[in-house]
Amino acid sequence: MKILAVDTAEQSCSIALVENRIPICEVFHLGSFTHSRTLMDMIAHIIEKQAQITIRDVDGFIVARGPGSFTGLRISISIVKGLAYAMSKPSAGISSLDGIAFQFLFSSVPVCVMMDAKRGEVYCAVYLFSNGRLIQKSEEVVVSPEQAVIMTESKSPVLFAGSGVVVYRPLIKKIMGNAALFAPEFQNFVRASVLAHMFFEDITILSMSPDAITPVYLRKSDAEGNNP
Repeated sequence: MKILAVDTAEQSCSIALVENRIPICEVFHLGSFTHSRTLMDMIAHIIEKQAQITIRDVDGFIVARGPGSFTGLRISISIVKGLAYAMSKPSAGISSLDGIAFQFLFSSVPVCVMMDAKRGEVYCAVYLFSNGRLIQKSEEVVVSPEQAVIMTESKSPVLFAGSGVVVYRPLIKKIMGNAALFAPEFQNFVRASVLAHMFFEDITILSMSPDAITPVYLRKSDAEGNNP
């Protein structure tokens, strides 16, 4: 079974083609570019040039459903929905926070994922894994970085990961001291291959109705927030 997974929840863009749990092709790009102008070209390249198949050979589609950038989420979700509709293929949305956290399946300490939500806030959730399995996950919230640290319930030590951790690392270190562990830089981003891995752990999440993919924003956009 071939699954195409896509993420544009933040400034980075990640696309992966995974067949029966094995990554066939994966592309990651981080930079100041517009997802709407590049995403379809990147998908076409990974499918036609790297994998040398056609888009109709893909059996299903996975997309990061948020939280994250309003514009980025709308672009990737719209494209995945369009492809799923056009080819009558199943699709599903998976949490962006999960796309970071599940890189640490064998962590022996709690994992606190913080994605930079701007405006002095982070999108956050805290995870507990045991022997490669998720055993507990907190509610996904948008909070101040201080509140995110409090969510770890004074557990010690705690592994912090995500773009919000990059921004607020000095603050986290000040609050937690040596109890704060930090993911290496390359693991602070959503990976499309991780989203695909999560699908293969639970293939029941696929739906034949692309409308089942609902973006998760956690807060109103700036435009909505400015309206009475």
